[in-house]
Amino acid sequence: MTEQEGLARAESLFEKTYGEKGERKILSYGRLEILGNHTDHQGGKCLVAGCSLGIKAMVKPHSDKVSVISEGYPPFSFSLSDLEMREKEKGTSIGLTRGVIKILKEKGYKVGGFLLACNSDIFSGAGVSSSAAYELLIAETINALYNEGKIPLIEKAKAGQYAENVYFGKASGLLDQTGSSFGGIAYLDFADKDNVVVKPIKWPFEKLHIVLVNPGASHAGLSDEYSSMPLEMKSIAKDYFGKEILSQVEEKDYLAIAFKEKFPNDRARRRALHYYEEQSRVPRAAKAIEEGNLSAFLECERATQLSQTYLLENTMVPGEYEGSPLEAVHIARRYLKEGTSRVMGGGLVGSTINFVPEEELEGFLRGMKKHYKEENIKVVGIPPVGAHEEK
Repeated sequence: MTEQEGLARAESLFEKTYGEKGERKILSYGRLEILGNHTDHQGGKCLVAGCSLGIKAMVKPHSDKVSVISEGYPPFSFSLSDLEMREKEKGTSIGLTRGVIKILKEKGYKVGGFLLACNSDIFSGAGVSSSAAYELLIAETINALYNEGKIPLIEKAKAGQYAENVYFGKASGLLDQTGSSFGGIAYLDFADKDNVVVKPIKWPFEKLHIVLVNPGASHAGLSDEYSSMPLEMKSIAKDYFGKEILSQVEEKDYLAIAFKEKFPNDRARRRALHYYEEQSRVPRAAKAIEEGNLSAFLECERATQLSQTYLLENTMVPGEYEGSPLEAVHIARRYLKEGTSRVMGGGLVGSTINFVPEEELEGFLRGMKKHYKEENIKVVGIPPVGAHEEK
């Protein structure tokens, strides 16, 4: 589905639902985690990009009501005066909507009601961050309708993270929302959460294709398992060093105890090791991209997959290998020589990101279609900008 096709469908849905025409077009995107798996919530470094899969919406301002209809989902609405968090709305789009508007209002931005109709071609609950795309859709709607497009990109991203943490109930970092907000490819450093470093990088590998494979299982119902990853890493920082997050602990200080102390939670120890290894890989991968060194970049991707499997342990739900992203990685390796595959995003279930040289693409796609439905295999691009109003 092209963006124009998606916008036409959104316009039709708007008129059918609200009996009037929409006035503004809003686009938002998923994100690609290029490198730096589960590092953002520890104040670490990562590489992120926007993803051409996204949400297309028609919107119109409304005096005091927020109303949302999305293809395939029941509609919801609420009063603009009713923005408090509700426990029963955790894990829902209405919760995310309230949360984004609430925090933008608290930060002093103008907010208002709106009618919105949208559709999406993002894999739902499969690691491409449909939640961040939706959060940025709402943030950009408020930005376009009521703030003349002047809310900074990082502030829109932070609003999405707040909504996901507090109103949705998932302890995510800021990587997903930053990718959806900024678009393009960027090197990120979250050491200072109030002054996140965002350094755009030009992608030089024109003949390297990015293919997402969704084995089919959903992230739904796994929020506790995802939350355990940042929480266990934070427990190492707090219990052994009196710090909040691992970026506040020098790697040499952690390594001084990592193989000597008896850790009550050995998985937390290994997850911390994964964090520090990722912190050394991300700058190497960024340098490889800047220098156009494809082999060095792919080697960083291969190393991350091994670390995810053996240290982070987020490549499958324990005991559920069949249909897991880890199985998808193993299948992909049958059809790749120079290319590589790894689990993307939160993990456990969800998508794999595959970096496929042009000469391997046809065989890779043909092979993967033997195992997965065609609609679960997507060759994607990187949009140059993030969530925005389409003029």
